[in-house]
Amino acid sequence: MTDTAALEVEYLDRGLGELVEECVVVRHTAGDQRVAAVFAVPGKAAPAVRRATVLREEANGELSLFEPDDHLMLFHRNRREADFIFREVFRDNEYLRNGVTLPEHPTVVDVGANVGGASVLFGLVSPGARIFALEPVPHLCRAIELNARLHDIDLVVIPGAVGDARRKTKITYYPKNTAMSGLLADQADREVLKTYLEGEGDSTSADGLDTMVAELLAGESVDCDVRTLGQALQDHSVDRIDLLKIDVEKAEWQVLLGIDDDLWQRVHQVVMEVHDIDGRVAACVALLEGKGFSVLVDRNQDLLATDMYGVYARRGPVAPDATPPSWHKPLSTRRALAVALRAELGGEFAELPVERFRFLAILPRDEQGRVDTASLLADLPAEEPAEAGQLTEIEEKLAAIWRQVLKVDDIARSDDFFDLGGTSLKSVRMVLEVDEAFGENVLPPDQLFVASRFDEVAAIIRGNLG
Repeated sequence: MTDTAALEVEYLDRGLGELVEECVVVRHTAGDQRVAAVFAVPGKAAPAVRRATVLREEANGELSLFEPDDHLMLFHRNRREADFIFREVFRDNEYLRNGVTLPEHPTVVDVGANVGGASVLFGLVSPGARIFALEPVPHLCRAIELNARLHDIDLVVIPGAVGDARRKTKITYYPKNTAMSGLLADQADREVLKTYLEGEGDSTSADGLDTMVAELLAGESVDCDVRTLGQALQDHSVDRIDLLKIDVEKAEWQVLLGIDDDLWQRVHQVVMEVHDIDGRVAACVALLEGKGFSVLVDRNQDLLATDMYGVYARRGPVAPDATPPSWHKPLSTRRALAVALRAELGGEFAELPVERFRFLAILPRDEQGRVDTASLLADLPAEEPAEAGQLTEIEEKLAAIWRQVLKVDDIARSDDFFDLGGTSLKSVRMVLEVDEAFGENVLPPDQLFVASRFDEVAAIIRGNLG
């Protein structure tokens, strides 16, 4: 823990361009007066980070803000799924490929939006896009809203499920694995998830893998209204749909059947995930071709052992693309802004870890308008001990486990399990080793995907040990 009594706050009154509006430095008062942290209000050059500082407060702990990449921030419940969305939607570009592109100012309909990852991609690739995101789980609708505001995207959230007729029903919601939630969730979901996790290439026991799958697929029933796509859009003026994206976990055939001929005439491109149950891929291709689309079927290389396919349809040619679309924006994450600010400050700040930079919507001030030192220091990140060998007994045991599982030599309190090469399966191995060292259930598997820094994991273990 940092001794705040041995710290002082210095207002940094120097030109920093448009990187930050205000900046203060927290220093140790003794010794070399080294820098403990930098607090700053993001400037005009980093609008997404400025918005993030406000939205994190609105999220109020219900959702966390993750940075799966130096160019992307996403609100989600856990780190694992944020990383998955980045890989599938942004890195592997599962949607804007095989000839499927976005024109200027497109209208996009995202059916099965989850937390809005694909909608964010569409909005970043084509600024000015008008997006309708349809999602039946209220908690995920809230995440869509926050992610759209975070990235300044023109998006309308439409709650509810999409199918072949209007009705009321229940969906299965997996809070710890939201991407597989849906109307037709069943036992087959376990095998699909197991196959995907096995594809990460880590060796672990069958019992450990089964334990993790059971943990991730602990579901709950959620009431929802089902409407056809036309019914869901009837209160909005949608004369043209430049892209219809469908990812509804085995209910995609019902979505297609619910689209009437008038709406089909307004759809110009379709990209959808299809589960090949009872020849469904062939049926979807036939239906789309019958509506005048050219169709291409593709597969994610990580999912070859599953029944999942990607179907791409256009009113024009479809073919593999040479290059993916560009979606990167400058200074679009807290980490990127910290790196830029560190370089601008130079000198003693050049080697300061990016975790030592904190960004706030406003600097706290007292009644006289001075920076409120006490409030500022309350948000000060915990520091590494100045001397080596000061890990607690719990931390020593945990560090040994991390070194074994992650094959690394050194562990710092600020290290993140996933940044050091951790995967879903390695997390299973780590949890099993923690159970062996400390006793069962001191580290619930899902907690690692919410708090994955070494000091956070140690704190969870410490708290559960009482």
